[in-house]
Amino acid sequence: MKILDRYMVHALGGPFLFGLAAFTLLFVAGQLLNIARLVSEQHASLFAAGKYFLYSLPSTLVLTFPMSMLLAVLLAMSRLSYDSEITAMRAGGVSIYRIGAPLMAVGLAASLVGLLFQELVVPTASAKANEILRREIQAGGSDLLSNQLVRNVLPNGDVQLTMAQGFDPATDELQNTTIEVFRGSVPASLLFAPRGRFNGVSWKFFDATEFILNPCCQRAQNPELSIDIGADPSQLVEQRKQPEDMSRGEIGRLLDSGVKTTDTARYDRLLVTYHSKLARPFASLVFTLLAIPLGISRQRSSSGAGFGISIAIVFAFYVATTICLAIGQSQPGISLAMAWLPNVLFSLTGIWLLRQAAVV
Repeated sequence: MKILDRYMVHALGGPFLFGLAAFTLLFVAGQLLNIARLVSEQHASLFAAGKYFLYSLPSTLVLTFPMSMLLAVLLAMSRLSYDSEITAMRAGGVSIYRIGAPLMAVGLAASLVGLLFQELVVPTASAKANEILRREIQAGGSDLLSNQLVRNVLPNGDVQLTMAQGFDPATDELQNTTIEVFRGSVPASLLFAPRGRFNGVSWKFFDATEFILNPCCQRAQNPELSIDIGADPSQLVEQRKQPEDMSRGEIGRLLDSGVKTTDTARYDRLLVTYHSKLARPFASLVFTLLAIPLGISRQRSSSGAGFGISIAIVFAFYVATTICLAIGQSQPGISLAMAWLPNVLFSLTGIWLLRQAAVV
């Protein structure tokens, strides 16, 4: 690494830490109020509330990485420009592209770190936070997942709907399960079982009562009955997860599991989230590209001014992202393009600004 590279990277250190702290505090303010409410209303212990907060933090850090890079580059470049160091470098024959190269390298590194953090840390931490919320904070202290619904298309074309009042992940048991089979729009059969357990291949239901409705009407009692409901215990747990709390690998497995035929709306949401989870971390690189020319053009900006500019850019970027993802969810065929479109548009803007700064 050359002296120029080390110098430019070193200039980012302080502003990056400042930005990370500032943006993280901005994001967690609402979480702190929510935790205070849990302590007062749910009578949660401070220890449990503290654990919930810590495990919720990684999902916030993934969002604040790109924002911190934006603010860090803005402040670093404006300081160097104000002190005429940028002018001195360019007078010595160093182009603006060479000056910005180490910053772009840091932006790329931040993007890759954010991607790894999102895939390896956030899903585990979010699952742990939800477990603490469910078992240690919310009233009842139960690990039971309520109101499970699975839609499964049978080989003969019939549609099977499985509804359970509860599922216990610790024992792989369903409680108070109702299974309806529809032939077209006509109910063909109805089954109720107070308890069901997964045996590794299918679900075994105990003391099941089955009604044959088409042709009408027969009733049968089954002490034990094995039925494939179209989902195993891990899929039931994943169904309760929000796509944002899952890794791309987990979402990919759900997409391959046949969810498209059982729940089209969820499939569309999962698909656009799958693509956006790869595109979003690279906002660090995009923001770095934008901040280099903007930092030079402002000459000297205080931390407050830089923070304000960062907020404006971040707001514009995430408004564009929200709109594009909504379009991608409604039009799954272009979800990949919509996930990357904000990155492309803001990158092109950054390249244009950088070219303008290079000819000044």
